[in-house]
Order: sequence, then C-alpha cells, then structure tokens
Amino acid sequence: EMGAAMDRGMVLALSLWDDTLVHMLWLDSRYPVDDPPTKPGVMRGPCPGGKFSTPAYLRENHPDASVVYSSIKFGEINSTFGDSTRGGRQLTSAFLGRQQ
Repeated sequence: EMGAAMDRGMVLALSLWDDTLVHMLWLDSRYPVDDPPTKPGVMRGPCPGGKFSTPAYLRENHPDASVVYSSIKFGEINSTFGDSTRGGRQLTSAFLGRQQ
C-alpha cells in the first residue's frame, strides 16, 4: 500500500503552530497529564510542560520567534546524501515568521 501511495506522489508539508488546549503535551511531554508516567504511551518526550510551555507564555516572551527550514533534500532512496552526482536535489531554505 505504501509503495502505491508513493507512486502517486506525495507532498511534504512543514508548519509552525501551537495548541492552546493541551499545550502540545501530546507531542513531546507527558500526556494525558492525569495518567501515571509509567503507563505505556504517556511519556512521549523530555519536554517538562508547565507554565514555560504554554502558548500564552511563549507568545508573550518570544513575540519574534521564527523558524528556518533548510537543507531539505528529495530524490530516490540513497540519492540525497554523499556524492552530489547521485541525482538527489536540494531545495532552497524557507523562512516562516510572524505575518504582519
């Protein structure tokens, strides 16, 4: 199934967003927070959570936050590293920042 999907073509989508409901804890922290951390699947990463992980704190203390996605390569398997004659292609970097 995956091979057939890839034959049809795929699009890489990169985004920058936050989550005001559960503060992205589901991504790289302990979630659900009311379950014990020893329960399988609850510990999802090292982020401590708490006040410093809330969107409100981040927006207030880092209003000019931005991200640069760079060195993104695409091509046939084993063509995107090492010798540049192997056919892989590299995209130019993309900048995502606060929209004015």
